[in-house]
Amino acid sequence: MQSSLLSNFEKNDKSAWKKQIARELKGRSYEEVLYNPAGSVVLEPYYVSDEVTDSKTFKEIQAAQKKAPGWLTVPHLSVEEPSETNALIRRQLERGADAIWLDCKDLSVVQLDIFKTLHAVRLTDNPVFFSTSESPVALLTELTRGASYYLKGGIVHDPLADWMRNGNSVNGWFDSIVESLTLTKAMREFNSYKVESHVFHEAGADVVQELAFTLASFVTYMDQLTERGVAPLLAANRFVFSISIGTDYLTEIAKLRALRFLYRKITRAYGLPDDLCHAYIHCSTSLLYQSARSPHTNLLRYTSEAMSAVVGGCDALTIFPFDYSFAETTEFSERIARNISLILKNESYMDQVADPAAGSYFLEVLTQQLADASWKLFLEIEDMGGLVTAFEQNFIQEEIKKSWNKTVTDYHNGKVLVGVNKYQVDEPTQLISPEESVDQTPHWEYALLKRKSLDATF
Repeated sequence: MQSSLLSNFEKNDKSAWKKQIARELKGRSYEEVLYNPAGSVVLEPYYVSDEVTDSKTFKEIQAAQKKAPGWLTVPHLSVEEPSETNALIRRQLERGADAIWLDCKDLSVVQLDIFKTLHAVRLTDNPVFFSTSESPVALLTELTRGASYYLKGGIVHDPLADWMRNGNSVNGWFDSIVESLTLTKAMREFNSYKVESHVFHEAGADVVQELAFTLASFVTYMDQLTERGVAPLLAANRFVFSISIGTDYLTEIAKLRALRFLYRKITRAYGLPDDLCHAYIHCSTSLLYQSARSPHTNLLRYTSEAMSAVVGGCDALTIFPFDYSFAETTEFSERIARNISLILKNESYMDQVADPAAGSYFLEVLTQQLADASWKLFLEIEDMGGLVTAFEQNFIQEEIKKSWNKTVTDYHNGKVLVGVNKYQVDEPTQLISPEESVDQTPHWEYALLKRKSLDATF
């Protein structure tokens, strides 16, 4: 009896694969099939086991990944009148959501009316992430007033991103985060700040820049908080990475895996043990690629992005409604966004395996190359004095500007954005107005990062 169904097939080494592809290219250059997701990162179309199994780095990358499968389905809601917001929250939770990402904008605690907003919503069972530039201490005081019970979720604001996007001062914010961490020290599942990639991604950064700049932002928080007396372990575990997921399916999977590996490199630099440091990654579908020209295509685009997020190992997933950027969202668009995540769980069973990308030779190599390139750029920023100095010297803006210009050129020269520059259909739409460009300098000494839309370039 044969020991294996594959015993009749010889194992081919890489040279045999190269000879085969040379024949199939019929005289064309091998460079035509190389993959260049960003900067100097270039990959071949295939890899073999010998290129990954003996590498210490690949083992460390795998060790850094999430160990428990599954993710939270987290719809994004904007705060309206308290009773109306409460009805929206309860409807989402009753229909499959696990948690809520609540965009409070600039509302004060009084305007929010926390008790009406969260009536019959137990934060011990369903995490609520409050995205607000309101002082976290004021909101926490209201949340725990009269009953200091265990909370899940967090107050997730990124003042550094707000500064880079809008020019708002960060004065006092680090002190407020310290107070929040102190008040919730015993609540291990409540986060007190956010480190986002959205500000870079939506301004047009490539994947290497997005990782490097996000990492530099995280280190800035670690330095600021530990200088104020926060224990490094507390600072490193009580925040949310909030990451935009784009359309390049395999690259986005590798991006998340590289982020966990790079997070571990930073926590090790602070002398923290691996088994006590766990990055919490919230992913949201990209607004950079959301199209008003063919809005229902966004449903398909977001399905691909959501799959990248869950295969890459996100802890929480927000899928924006397909009309989020250009219209008033409807109950239908919100329901379909939520159901994308529910189908991936309940029908595709993608919540049953932790790190399903492990062992894919191509993804392992891509993860390492993204991590190496991002780390190199991160160290360049550190040599300049860190994120704040690099931004004030316009280094970050200029790097993103180059990437954005290349992206726009690529899409105008044949790269496909379905429903926008190819396979268009005639649908009545309200087009997005082009945002300010990153090179438009406001009334201060350096340019702000503004959200872009590829849809608006056509």
